Amino acid sequence: MKQKGFTLIELMIVIAIIGILAVVAIPQYNKYTARVQVAEAFMLMAPVKTALILHYQTHGGFPTMADIDERHDALGIAERLDLGGDYVKQLMVFHTSGRIRVQFFSNTPVNDLIKGKKFELQPKESSGVITSWTCFTNEGNGNWIDQEYISSCD
Repeated sequence: MKQKGFTLIELMIVIAIIGILAVVAIPQYNKYTARVQVAEAFMLMAPVKTALILHYQTHGGFPTMADIDERHDALGIAERLDLGGDYVKQLMVFHTSGRIRVQFFSNTPVNDLIKGKKFELQPKESSGVITSWTCFTNEGNGNWIDQEYISSCD
């Protein structure tokens, strides 16, 4: 009589293949979700970048107020803690430089790879016009995001 079913070795091979796939797939999935969550920051930064560009062109420089809320008022943007994002805790515009700092929440549902971390965008000026943005992801001490989670600074 012929038996039906799988042998133990066949089952072990299938389990080993599934294990190898999981070892490769889970870290890649985590990196993908971190990049998607960073994309929210760029979406929230779009009006801030526009406000900085308009302020720079109109006033010949960035807001110089020492108080962050006054700077944000001068730019006509939301206060740093009132963003409505799921992953971004705050955006902050630095005075005189126009740098934008993004800070992610330190709790769930933020991916562990970016949880509580930050990065900055610096506007680049040429002939009185902001032409591009540079990402800063490792400024010495602090909890900075890895560059691999940022696809572009534009």
